[in-house]
Amino acid sequence: MDSDIVRLLLALFLVLLNGFFVAAEFSIVKVRYSQIQLKAAEGDSMAKQAEHIIKHLDEYLSATQLGITLASLALGWVGESAMHHVIDNLFHSLSINLAETTVTTISLVLSFLIITVMHIVFGELIPKSIAIRKSEATTMATAVPLRVFYTVFKPFIWLMNLMSNGFLRLIKIHPASEQEIHSTEELQLLVKQSADSGEIEEENYEIIKNAFDFTDHSAKQIMVPRQNITSIDFADDLNDIINKIMESGYSRIPVYENSIDNVIGVFYTKEIIREFVKRKGELSHDDLRELMRESFFVVGSKKISDLLKIFQQKKQHLAIVIDEFGGTEGIITLEDILEELVGEIQDEEDDEEKLVDKIAENTYWVKATQPLDEINESLPKKLTLSEESEYNTLAGFILHALEDIPEENQEFDLENYHFKILKMNNKSVEMVELVYIEPNNIVDDILDKLDV
Repeated sequence: MDSDIVRLLLALFLVLLNGFFVAAEFSIVKVRYSQIQLKAAEGDSMAKQAEHIIKHLDEYLSATQLGITLASLALGWVGESAMHHVIDNLFHSLSINLAETTVTTISLVLSFLIITVMHIVFGELIPKSIAIRKSEATTMATAVPLRVFYTVFKPFIWLMNLMSNGFLRLIKIHPASEQEIHSTEELQLLVKQSADSGEIEEENYEIIKNAFDFTDHSAKQIMVPRQNITSIDFADDLNDIINKIMESGYSRIPVYENSIDNVIGVFYTKEIIREFVKRKGELSHDDLRELMRESFFVVGSKKISDLLKIFQQKKQHLAIVIDEFGGTEGIITLEDILEELVGEIQDEEDDEEKLVDKIAENTYWVKATQPLDEINESLPKKLTLSEESEYNTLAGFILHALEDIPEENQEFDLENYHFKILKMNNKSVEMVELVYIEPNNIVDDILDKLDV
């Protein structure tokens, strides 16, 4: 009887040993390397062991597979015979009057079922669930024993890996790398899933999402266009210049001579006002020219990620965007670039104004100079974005569709909307009224829902 107890305890140990290797296998695959790396950098000795395992993932996965196989085979050999012997003795002790072959058959079937259930539940399912839900803790808890096991069986594991990798190469499949590499699209999906599950706050998610698109944007796409630039003609009367500087609300203002295409410098508002007060209003054009800072020019195709680095290196906050002929196309500021990452930055001088203002059912007033992709987020049906960067604002969409410059109060239909031009600034469309035209048949309704 003592030998039966020993064998049952050995079977239980083998079930738990199988569970250990299953937990180790799933945890080292599931755990995020960055979590372990951070703890290892903080000096956690267990994390350092786990970091080594993740860096050599193929070898240690082979070790867990070997451990599972050995534990399962040993359990089948020891466990079933021990359980069969216990059940057989139980039948005899209860004086159940059955043929010996029947008792043996029942004992074999019951022992097989009991060992199988124990193996699956306690040796597979429970360890796997724990490893998936607590991957970091499980990885660190199993790291040292797993490394010891790997060291003992290293020659055999090396031989198994050599054979499996050789076969993979034979069928022209490269062995898996230790470090999992994610594409941009996969990273975006992972971030979105984390945000949806609440792991990442909405504000942080927006910044991360914007960061993925940051390198794709050019200066031309986010600049303040030429017609909206607040600038100063250096030939203006001194009082007019000072008044414009004080009323503008901007910290830096471009200065030109003769034409906005000839920008000669930039006024720093604080410096001008400080000198104006210091000299009790006695400023001349020569004084202003001395106070004027050198202007900084960039081409419209310049990526804003590169421009941000240049701003940092040159300690600049404003650049004049020029076109292919050297004329002024717009201006771009450090704030414009940062807003592409963190969203709109409002200060006390900014007017809080919506891009899209819903004034009635299916009726919207829209700022046409703003990016069309942002406007689309507030519309019931998205307007078509240019695939070839022909335009990126609603105004550009209108000009591209009409192939002409519209007039104020002009009305027309485009896609699923009735357009009315509410405000023009010279030749630029500033404000538009959109009236959504709902689909009037089943086919249109289906296409509309499919966003086709």
